[in-house]
Parts: sequence; C-alpha cells; structure tokens
Amino acid sequence: MILYIVVFLSIIYQTSVRGNTILVTLYAMNLHANSTYLGLIVAASSLFPMLFAAYAGRVSDRIGLRLPLIAGMFGTGLALFLPYLFQNQLFILLFSQSLFGLSQIFTIVAFQNLIGALSTEETRSKYFATYTLGVSISNFLGPLITGFSIDHIHYSLTYMVLACISIVPGLFFISNTLHLPKTIQKEGNQKNCFVELLLKRSLRKTFITSGIILTGVGLYEFYFPIYGKTLGLSASTIGIIVSCNAIAYILSRLLMQWMLSKFKEETVLGGCLTISAVAFFLIPLFDKAYFLMIISFIMGLGMGCCQPLSIVMAYNRSPKGRTGEVLGIRLTVNKTVQFLVPILFGSVGSLLGFFPVFWSNAILLLFSGYSLIEKKSNSPGTN
Repeated sequence: MILYIVVFLSIIYQTSVRGNTILVTLYAMNLHANSTYLGLIVAASSLFPMLFAAYAGRVSDRIGLRLPLIAGMFGTGLALFLPYLFQNQLFILLFSQSLFGLSQIFTIVAFQNLIGALSTEETRSKYFATYTLGVSISNFLGPLITGFSIDHIHYSLTYMVLACISIVPGLFFISNTLHLPKTIQKEGNQKNCFVELLLKRSLRKTFITSGIILTGVGLYEFYFPIYGKTLGLSASTIGIIVSCNAIAYILSRLLMQWMLSKFKEETVLGGCLTISAVAFFLIPLFDKAYFLMIISFIMGLGMGCCQPLSIVMAYNRSPKGRTGEVLGIRLTVNKTVQFLVPILFGSVGSLLGFFPVFWSNAILLLFSGYSLIEKKSNSPGTN
C-alpha cells in the first residue's frame, strides 16, 4: 500500500516538473528569446543538478528521505512562482530555472532512493516499473495541463498553477502521516569518494547508457516544442503531441516485466534505443500534427523502458549504504547531458536547421542500440 501512496505523491509532483519543461520553452519564445538565450534558460535547470546530484544522494543516505523531499518540493514551488511574481521578464527565467533544478534534484534522488528502500531484490524491478509508470502518467498530465492552461489563462497564471501542484505532496510529507524506511548505513571500510563510484566498471556501463538515453529524452523535450512552434502549431496541440509520447511510456512500462521475462536487460535496452532512433529520423520529415502524434508515440514505446532499467541497474550495483549517492551520480551524468544539449543543439539548430539535430541523435541511438544487441548476441552462452 505504501508503494502506491508514494507513487501517487510522485505523480502529483512530477506533473508540475513536466509541465515546466514545456512551459519555460514556450514562454521564453513568447518573450522573443533568441536561440542562444533560450538554450541557456533551458540548460539552467540542469546546472545545479549536474554539480550537486551526487551530494543530494549522499544527503538522503545520511539524514533520511523526509527532509530532502519536503525541501525539494517547496523549493520547486517557489521556483515556479517567481515567473508569476515577475511577469514578462526573461532574466527571471534564468534564476527560476536554476532554483527549480536545485530543488528538483533533491526530490527526485530521494524518491528513487525511497522506492529502492521499500523494495527487495526480488521486487525491485516491479517497484521501479510502478514508480516510472507513475512518472509516465505525469509526463502525460504535465504537458496536457500546461498546454491548455497557456491557451486559456496565459503563461504567468500557468506558472502559479504548477507551483501550487508541486507543493501539495510536500504538505503530505510535513504531516508525517507516512512512515518512511530508514536508510542503510554504509560499511565502515568504504571510502567517501565520488570518483571511485564513477569509475567502477559495473557502474560505469550503467552511467554511460543512462547518459545516451537522456541525450534523446533531453533533445526531444527541448527541441520538439521549438519545432512545433515553427510549424505554427498551438500550445495545446504541442502539449497533446508530447502527451502521446507519455501514453506510449505508460504502455511500454506496463509491458516491461513481460519483456524482461523473455529477454535480457541489454536486449530490451538495445531494441528500445533502435525504435527511438527510427522515430528521431522521422520527426523532421513530417509537419502534420497527426503524423507527429504517431511518431511521438513510437518514440515513447522505445524510450519507455530505458529509464527504469537504468535506475534498477544502478541501484542493484550500488555499494551497501550508498544507493542514494550512486543514483545521484547517475543523475549527474544525466543532467550534464541535459545541460549541454540545449546549449549545443540550440546553436547548431539555428545554423543548420532541424534535420542535422534530429538525425545526428538518431545515429547515436541506433549505434548504441546495435552495440547492446550485438554485445549480447556475441556473449558466451548465447546461440
């Protein structure tokens, strides 16, 4: 029962997070931000997570999970409320997104560590699949609510709506009605070294795979609203298209346990990355909303299983008592990617257009997917 309560609270919080992703891009474009400034605004939400995600994980290992969750949720609410207080100001978006990223990272690491602590080795894949299924529901609700709110109550009031949503779970955790498990203390002979975990062979593969996955996710989240805007699509239509991606996430995560019963993790990851590569290749070839909905759905089918699998792999391979820190390092890698993608591809896109941006990522995903499948097929014991 406690798992489903935690997942429900996560859905509420993540709805505001996913809403902000599409809102900040469209709002900055509405304020006539150029491509470089837009890239900096979007990247700002990944700056502090890139620097402090491992520290956030270490904090959740040391002091428990409740305080990081509360602080992160109320910090997110404040960050989202700032653009409502200071309307039509581009500079406030840089500050707001920086605070948003710092607050969000404490909450996300604590949520993931909490799901791991609630599970056993036998139930871990199921628990994280349930958790990421909740995230997928948020991925559907966030863009949908945000898109319609922008069209009906404009940008500033939409920020206020998302701010209120983000603090609701925080109020629940403050009330102390939910018993949270204690974190496991690390063994005394373990070093307190970030680099040691980053370079550990079994974890390094997980971090690299996770970074590749987030390259695709980050580029889609950043660039598709821009692409849709240049096609003349409304905010509501863009929100619906992005929500089709989230619906596919839900479907693929419902099927994840069945796929893992038939195939190994590497095979599932490789297949999903290949499907996503095909979707990225198709995006710039179409300009009609209904075709883009189908392509977005296909991409969601591919990307849906990738993130929960990378979380499970990271948690299972973590040293005792350092699960939060390892999850934090994984997010550091992810946020580094999310920080660089808007800056690099924002400039590239303004110079070369959409085709090179989407197709270069399709090649990266295709190569990565093929490498995982090929490695598995060539491993000892396979036919």
